[in-house]
Amino acid sequence: MLRKLRRMPNDRALALAQAIGSDTMEGFVTQGDAQVSVLRHHGLTDGMTVYDLGCGCGRTAQALQRSGWQGRYTGADVVRELLDELKLQCPGYETVLNTSPKIVASDASVDVVFHWSVFTHLYPAESYLYVLDSFRALRPGGKLVFSFLEMEDPAHDRVWQNNLAHLRRGDAAQQLDAFLHRDWIARFARDAGFLPPQFTNGSDDSNHPAVWQAVAVLQKPVVNS
Repeated sequence: MLRKLRRMPNDRALALAQAIGSDTMEGFVTQGDAQVSVLRHHGLTDGMTVYDLGCGCGRTAQALQRSGWQGRYTGADVVRELLDELKLQCPGYETVLNTSPKIVASDASVDVVFHWSVFTHLYPAESYLYVLDSFRALRPGGKLVFSFLEMEDPAHDRVWQNNLAHLRRGDAAQQLDAFLHRDWIARFARDAGFLPPQFTNGSDDSNHPAVWQAVAVLQKPVVNS
């Protein structure tokens, strides 16, 4: 990631946006707004506590701020430079540098844990550990919302084909691009204690703008006394 940042243009904001996959600032803004629409569709309201895993330079954080959302936000990432940019753009938000498969939050203290294109770059067992710890950190009724790549989506086939092309040439893959099956996610949810997951295709724009990757939503059960 640091090498990628150093190869980017002199425009700091654009360089950081491109480092997390947005080719232009317009795309950066549009993607962030779409992500907030997904969260609102799945119950995000003012006053909630949210945890943005793999927050990068704050694509979703800045979109939350633009939308007028009021609540407690914590963004976690493995790159200090990206966290510094988030704090610059959203000074009221908290950030944490963390490289372990943990949610840096107390038990049952978060309403929504979300992340975009994080499980796409992890091994399945690492993804499961994040699911498991998200369950611990979420309040009863809280939700884990995340995007993922799936082989069944024709739009995701180019990621698969690009990696194959690199390997066939004898080149190392540029990065780990991991695919998850919905059955695997259902197993993760069941083993962690979540309710059965809800899924949205990456091209589905019926309830919010399409976000290209598929979306999974896992809810922690409400314990009745």
